[in-house]
Amino acid sequence: MSQLSWWTRLSGEMETVGVLPVPDSQRTMTSGKMFNVWAMASASAMTPLIGMLLFQYGLTDAILAIVIGWLIGVVPAGLFSEMGRETPLTALIVARKTYGLAGSFLLAILFTFVNVGWFGLNTEVGGQILSSIFHSSGSIWFWLIGIIQIVLVLFGMKWLEYFYRYTSVLLIVCYGALAIYLFTHFSITYPVPTAPMNWGGAITIVVSFSILAWTYKLSTVSRFCVPKDRTGSSFSYFLAPSAGVMLPVLLMGIVGIYSQRITGNWNVALLGPHIPIWGLVAAIGVALAIIHTNAMNLYPSTVDLLVAMNTVHKPFRWEQPLATVVLGMLSILLAVGGILNRVSGFLDMVGDVVIPFTFVLIVDWLWVQKKSTPSGEFFSSPRTSRDWISWTAIVSFLIGFVVSFWGNTFLPGFFYNTLPLPVVGGLVGALLYLLLEIRNVRKPTSAGMFTPSVEHEE
Repeated sequence: MSQLSWWTRLSGEMETVGVLPVPDSQRTMTSGKMFNVWAMASASAMTPLIGMLLFQYGLTDAILAIVIGWLIGVVPAGLFSEMGRETPLTALIVARKTYGLAGSFLLAILFTFVNVGWFGLNTEVGGQILSSIFHSSGSIWFWLIGIIQIVLVLFGMKWLEYFYRYTSVLLIVCYGALAIYLFTHFSITYPVPTAPMNWGGAITIVVSFSILAWTYKLSTVSRFCVPKDRTGSSFSYFLAPSAGVMLPVLLMGIVGIYSQRITGNWNVALLGPHIPIWGLVAAIGVALAIIHTNAMNLYPSTVDLLVAMNTVHKPFRWEQPLATVVLGMLSILLAVGGILNRVSGFLDMVGDVVIPFTFVLIVDWLWVQKKSTPSGEFFSSPRTSRDWISWTAIVSFLIGFVVSFWGNTFLPGFFYNTLPLPVVGGLVGALLYLLLEIRNVRKPTSAGMFTPSVEHEE
């Protein structure tokens, strides 16, 4: 009886809401907690890599590029954060009204793959760092950190927030120790430019590496925040996600630039084996950074897969934990096999779809749906061809992607040397969609609406 009670309590803590509207009883996250979630998710073992990517431009211009990238992303990020508080659904469910049911289904499959890919890639990189610190097999670390991440995601956003909250200080201490060792045991020289500044390229690196790559995922977290009708238009909720994402990029990017300048390698964690006793601190910091970030790759990947699955069948209670385990194990196998080393370029290319997708969705939410579509509408059966697939949204999105990916071959240099080309592509797609839809603004109706329900197993 006690064993049954133990299992009942444990299983009761697993998140099973899936893609359904988050119940009000679970919408308790504050802006401060949301800031911490995204700060810890952004503070990856790979985040100092931004220092190497911007190294040729020198420290001053690199910092400016990060700040400008933050300013560019703050509005889209804030709007997505508020979207989740206004309608407690994940972005790809909201996208059903933008791209149509079939369009949202295809995008959900694509983003599931991309998030699984990044989960595996981060696991592989982290495992290699830990294996170098402890002089052991990387495969052991792939499985260890991978399984820890799966367990955390099984318990959903409530327990992920707890984990981030109570390990954040430890992560800061660990990376702080590495930074202190770097600045006190090596000769410090100011990183100066080694190449002419290319603002378009530098800002593109920043926004694609950080804020705009995360933006579409923000409502996946903010749907657990206190509803907007209780707090009003609180600027803290609007600002928290972008500040959380970009502050670690700024601070760890500076450390990465100095590490590249001083040691010839951006990865400050590799100093761990050279620090007496403190090498263990470095290992803990790396492990936490991997787990923090990858949990926010696996969690959205699970939700994206559920969006696709629930397009063809009704949700059932245990599908979210099941999807988490399956996707997590697949990601670990990819890391162990080193497969992602061969497809990382493809993942970078696919990343260019995120910004046009995000910008078109924002325009639809603000000016077409006018933020007034009831939650049940997103689960209603398609009644028109447009409900199945919105060609205006698909075409706008694809044109935005073409500009983002190939614009440097046909646009004047100003659009990619001075401006961030993926942002230009996103804006082109969003503007085109607005022009195509402005005369056909949809008004939500109650026809065909229903309140979705979860089938619980007995």
